Amino acid sequence: MKMIIDSAKLIGALFYQKCTKADLFELTSALIDENILTKDTLDSISSLDDEQLEQDFSILFEGIGDMPVPPWGSVYLDRERVLFGSSAVEYRHFLQRNGVELDTGLREPEDQFGLMLLAFAYLMEQGKNEQATELLEQHLFPWAPVYLNQLINKSPNLFYKNLANNILAWIERLISEQMLNVVEKKIYLNDGID
Repeated sequence: MKMIIDSAKLIGALFYQKCTKADLFELTSALIDENILTKDTLDSISSLDDEQLEQDFSILFEGIGDMPVPPWGSVYLDRERVLFGSSAVEYRHFLQRNGVELDTGLREPEDQFGLMLLAFAYLMEQGKNEQATELLEQHLFPWAPVYLNQLINKSPNLFYKNLANNILAWIERLISEQMLNVVEKKIYLNDGID
């Protein structure tokens, strides 16, 4: 379980915390050692500079400008495709019931992909394995594959395409190895694909 916790923390950081190129090399290398990311993902960092990485991160994960791939669950799970939608409220109640406080210092939805992985890792560290499983089965994994496929198709650089592809494969392995029963939920996308 420690390996899953550590992996979730590293992946969560890649999707939630703005990193320098050096930080990305370090996090990516650690995830290659855990057989989650591929060397292609590490190699794809080389062609990027810190300025481009910062700009691409802001566009993909922070809501700066026109977001091609929003990282919040409610955008995919709520008919209106809004932040702080009913699925985000349901997830917030789940966190409150389980004593998880996410004080990021920002007024932001808790259902951000990377932040949800960090919450999962926290629950696992607290020995709340059933609650951690519930987070994956009911709150994150119902929409995560759609989000990651969108990121693969619309990412502004090869690093994030490769990252999304590798994490999609990791999620599929985790579902299989942990025998997770992911709840099927209707997914809403702008382009009409449901």
